[in-house]
Amino acid sequence: MSKRVERTDSLRAMTPEQLLEHLGQQRRRLFEVRFQQATGQVENHRQVRELRREIARTMSVQLEAQGASASDQEQ
Repeated sequence: MSKRVERTDSLRAMTPEQLLEHLGQQRRRLFEVRFQQATGQVENHRQVRELRREIARTMSVQLEAQGASASDQEQ
């Protein structure tokens, strides 16, 4: 399995509360990395891209979970 699939599967295993907490942590890390980048302290410039993708992945899993719960309620 690829790393991307493993990351997504680990996110899918989280509860909605854990997903919210994870999303908050990733957004905070992105803020910190951007701040470091502005002050010239970042060594790995790809971190911003990786964090943005992780945030998007987390938000996608959240939407999947909301869609699944909505369809369960309709039935």
